[in-house]
Amino acid sequence: MIREHNKSDSPLGVTSHRLIQITDPHIGSRPDYQLLGLDTGHTLDEVLTSLQSRQPHARALVATGDISANGSEASYCRFLEKTRILSMPWYWLPGNHDVSARMKKLAPNRCIDLVSLGDWRLLLLDTSVTGQICGGLDSAKLERLQLLLWETRDHPVIIMMHHQPVPVGSKWIDGHMLREGCETFLQIVDQAPQVKALVWGHVHQQFDSNRGHLGLHATPSTSVQFTPGSGPFAVDEEMPGYRWFELYSDGSYETGVERVAISKYCVDLASSGY
Repeated sequence: MIREHNKSDSPLGVTSHRLIQITDPHIGSRPDYQLLGLDTGHTLDEVLTSLQSRQPHARALVATGDISANGSEASYCRFLEKTRILSMPWYWLPGNHDVSARMKKLAPNRCIDLVSLGDWRLLLLDTSVTGQICGGLDSAKLERLQLLLWETRDHPVIIMMHHQPVPVGSKWIDGHMLREGCETFLQIVDQAPQVKALVWGHVHQQFDSNRGHLGLHATPSTSVQFTPGSGPFAVDEEMPGYRWFELYSDGSYETGVERVAISKYCVDLASSGY
């Protein structure tokens, strides 16, 4: 469940840990790379600098996919260099623009599917499908998920992924959500009471809802934002940002989105796609 009170109101003996999510930086191979006119390397730098300053007690960070614009080794090396500013442990998982094998080769210690954070467990789920924009979970990934849920049955769990497992209300991006295995995935998590939230990227916008006992959360990109509720592709005027979670030892949590005022922000709002 999500707490309604502030951290200072926590019951005696309940501890907490701060988790950060960033997503969809779309880093290019070259320093001059732009996405829809936006310097994605610059916006990532400013988001990381801001959260490093404003989130000094964060215990971990997860980057939920589309790390790269093109899956190139050079783009991942740029991302790895930029994240050296972080003082907290961090992890990444692939999105539809990524090459998961390359990510694992370059930073195998960042590509793990189970992270312990106090009493909580973070399950990092790879929903990428080679050559496709939409996501999928084959039988091997679903079996691995069930095994991890069995192993974490005594801990509160957050599942973090790239593709949305439910529609967010933007017709064009909901056409590229999790497809293969999605119904089975939702059945599995519906029957796993320790799973408190599903968290994803991909949609480049904030989204917060519930599905029974599950919190559902999508997070703004560190680069270009998409317009919530849009039919066709539409770019939003909102600033880039990140999401924070305060994870309490009693299995509840708080969450929110922080936007970052980028010093040089230029994006093509009239674009019809990318």
